[in-house]
Amino acid sequence: MRYLVAQAAGQRVAFRIDAVREIIPARVPTRLPGADAWVLGLLNLRGTVLTVVDLTLRFGGTSVAGASIVVLEVEGKTFGVQVERVYAVTDVADSLLTPVEAARSVGGLVCAIAPVEEGTAMVLDAVALRRAALADA
Repeated sequence: MRYLVAQAAGQRVAFRIDAVREIIPARVPTRLPGADAWVLGLLNLRGTVLTVVDLTLRFGGTSVAGASIVVLEVEGKTFGVQVERVYAVTDVADSLLTPVEAARSVGGLVCAIAPVEEGTAMVLDAVALRRAALADA
């Protein structure tokens, strides 16, 4: 399986490449009143309105300038995930993934740990991330 490796809150994270639509420079979204701080707001991307979340804030870090937004599409819905940095696309065999228990999965968002260049990355469950973002919006 192929994964896009990025960084959030100083940690390497990975998204399954089949969920990644594109990567864009970070923009200032329109804030949603009452939404959690990690739900940055709404962004118009070529006529499609995206909910954008900041993964660094969700993991307890501080937002940084120069971030990127990974646009994901899951369950027919498109949303954006702001990360500190995007590294590369890498291949990881399913047999090398270490599943993560629900109790240790950062709110159900991390489904596995993958070996990547320079260490390991938390494999994110894009479906769980989208559902959490919409629930907190």
